Amino acid sequence: MHADHLAEFVSNFEEAGLLVRISSPVETQLEIAAITEQVVKTSPTNSAPALLFDQVAGHKIPVLTNLYGSLPRMLQILHTDSLDSIADRVAGLLSPDLPEGWLDSLKMIPQFSQLVNIKPRIVKTASCQQVVKLGRDVNLSEFPLLTCWPEEQFPTITAAQIITFDPETKARFVNARPIQVISNQQLAIRWSQHDAGYQLLQKFHARGHQLPVAIVIGGDPVGLYTAHAPLPKMTDPYAFGGFLRNNALELVRARSIEIDVPAQAEIVMEGFIDPASDPVDVGPVANTTGYYSPAEKVMPLNLSAVTHRANPIWHALIPAGPPAEAGFFAQATERIFLPLLKLMVPELVDIHFPAAGAGRYLMFVSIHKSYPQQARRVVNALWSLESLLSLKLIVVVDDDVNVHDEQQVWYRVSTNLNPGRDLIHSEGPGDDDDHSAAIQGIGHKLGLDATRKTPSEGHPREWPSALKMPAEMLERVQSRLSELGLS
Repeated sequence: MHADHLAEFVSNFEEAGLLVRISSPVETQLEIAAITEQVVKTSPTNSAPALLFDQVAGHKIPVLTNLYGSLPRMLQILHTDSLDSIADRVAGLLSPDLPEGWLDSLKMIPQFSQLVNIKPRIVKTASCQQVVKLGRDVNLSEFPLLTCWPEEQFPTITAAQIITFDPETKARFVNARPIQVISNQQLAIRWSQHDAGYQLLQKFHARGHQLPVAIVIGGDPVGLYTAHAPLPKMTDPYAFGGFLRNNALELVRARSIEIDVPAQAEIVMEGFIDPASDPVDVGPVANTTGYYSPAEKVMPLNLSAVTHRANPIWHALIPAGPPAEAGFFAQATERIFLPLLKLMVPELVDIHFPAAGAGRYLMFVSIHKSYPQQARRVVNALWSLESLLSLKLIVVVDDDVNVHDEQQVWYRVSTNLNPGRDLIHSEGPGDDDDHSAAIQGIGHKLGLDATRKTPSEGHPREWPSALKMPAEMLERVQSRLSELGLS
């Protein structure tokens, strides 16, 4: 499937039976979110359709939800037949100069950023600027702003790419966070203290300048995935998006700020955050953890312009506990970034983010174990990576375990783990959205070493062999199933 912007993906998905168009009247207050939740929670795995609501009460603009909520659609969005094929492309780029040691591995990270770099192409005119509203003409009430959950005091923009840049290096940063709509011309970005945008706000404040920000909805859906992806800081997300789609993304200069935005976007909101302004009180906001993030004081984003297509689509991700659409971002990330993770932790065999971990709190890891306490080294190496600081629980198993078979992993935990010896404790920076942490942003972490143990690891007894039927006997039985009446 070839598509460059959101409407083309919608059309192609509808034609393929992967999207359902809902033409009955619906409300933006809770109802669209509740319908989407019902469909996602009751559909078999990988079969929940995307939903297009084209009769939204009080609005002419349709609302799209659950776009990423199945593997077949995720593969088409990433322009691939399988997630492993993207991982193979990444590994193939890095393999000619595989590092010999840890320091060499670190030197490969910038090389990764250069190799997966299909730089965006700058254009002068774009469909995202077919309609332009500046200054006092900006009015967000024209859009079907969703309130997804009952304790939210403000509508929330949930599927936006947030674009900022470094004032010194001019490097572009793109991430995705909840954005609350606090007035018709004012937004509140719920950045965490670890986000690049939050840190850039401090830089601009130190210079006495306002931080320009662009909020982008729609465009090629690969752009929103790259906003969620754990890219090394020196990697341009839109250059990585070009690598994924094997074709450069087109960008156009915004109308009121010095930021380039996706030319095929549906809607672009432009503005400034004045670090010296008074913060505003914003109430709880729903999070992809399945819980609310608490009320906060946030520096407001004052809008200077809004541009959009003549007939835009409003895209939304419904934040919810698993199973949820956000789980497919984690599924893609664990495949695509495994080669890069192996650069830093060479003994890694495979990784898996179980859905129960909300895509951020729980990781299963299999390793080639060759020396005592190696599982501990792996756990601490993973915790040291900024992109994985939200991990609260890491389970390490041997390389003969399929980490995607969750029952097999927990079986090894229950049989191989000695709680008095094999628990690995740590404390450090954590996820701001982790409500279990006593202090926001500081987390306690636990590693479970469920690998086989040796005497040098404090296990003097002989480790038993696992029950395993000879391969020739398995083949013999398989060939006789029909004869035995068991086929």
